[in-house]
Amino acid sequence: MSLSLDSIQRVLFIKLRHIGDVLLAAATCRALREASPEVRISMLVPAGTEDMLTNHPDIEEVIPLRRGGGWRDDLRLIRRLRRNRFDLAVNMTEGDRGAILAFLSGARYRIGIDPRHKGFMGKRRLFTHLVKPVYDGRHRALMDMDVLEPLGIERKDPQVELFVSAEDQDLVDGWLREEGLLDDRPFVIVHPTSRWLFKCWRDEAVAEVVDHLRIRGVRVVLTSGPDPRERDKLAAIAALCRGEPLVLSGSLTLKQLGALLRRSVLFFGVDTAPMHMAAALGRPVLALFGPSDSKVWGPLAPVRRIIDRGKDFPCLPCRGDGCNSTKRSLCLEAISTEEVVQALDEMLVAASVACPEPARS
Repeated sequence: MSLSLDSIQRVLFIKLRHIGDVLLAAATCRALREASPEVRISMLVPAGTEDMLTNHPDIEEVIPLRRGGGWRDDLRLIRRLRRNRFDLAVNMTEGDRGAILAFLSGARYRIGIDPRHKGFMGKRRLFTHLVKPVYDGRHRALMDMDVLEPLGIERKDPQVELFVSAEDQDLVDGWLREEGLLDDRPFVIVHPTSRWLFKCWRDEAVAEVVDHLRIRGVRVVLTSGPDPRERDKLAAIAALCRGEPLVLSGSLTLKQLGALLRRSVLFFGVDTAPMHMAAALGRPVLALFGPSDSKVWGPLAPVRRIIDRGKDFPCLPCRGDGCNSTKRSLCLEAISTEEVVQALDEMLVAASVACPEPARS
């Protein structure tokens, strides 16, 4: 069955993954809209990730998929999808649930990732067009665009953007004003946590970096996700700091975190969703990588630096949950405070943020 852009007016993209993955999928929407400006795009994503796509000018509707609601919620969702009368449904992952929802949407054309004999029997037949997955070291946002291949759309450099509402920006700006951070006081976001703790750096090393920035006259806002383990880790880091950094431990919505990142001069952290958010907002990003592949998951920031230990650890990227599944990544622990501090100072100078010499103790 041939597939022409001229026959496509309404498209449903299905991306059932985590926060950062959903944000990166916006690049595929941008590529489609550039090829066909009149197309109307809806995105079906897991509930809790929709803030990554709302207010995006290329996306008309973001539909949250809530889990555990029972068959009545499932039926309401299917009815909602069918009312949209999609011409094309695209499952952007290999998952079974996305394949079923693409089929049940009623779209005439359905693009999916070739299951290659994985998943349930007959899964291939739910799609009219299949794309063979190619894991060749390209960035994840670029690999996502492979689903556009049946439409004949050329894959270009991915453009990922995050859009913050005026209300969220005003709320965060009010808090920043109270803390004296909105005008002349530059501040850095330090986000040292991840839901996967094996992606995190040493607590004492993070605290040393925070203290260095304080001595340099740069304020620090420490942030984390709402997971209790992340909150506990952030509290432990803050307790190790000699000064008292501002701490926002999982207390912001994703849009509010975006508004905060937007006002920062730099983001420093690990491989996690806020890293991608900072990059999508055009902030300079310094990221530490361990087991995950920085070529595939690195920040798409206009100014970025990545520090890893790939030269010293030939096992990288192992993509494991720590060394021998211990939840500890020795490659991350081997990153020195000195090289992180040097990189931060260089990036701050490049961003025209004054960094006076630290006071003598």
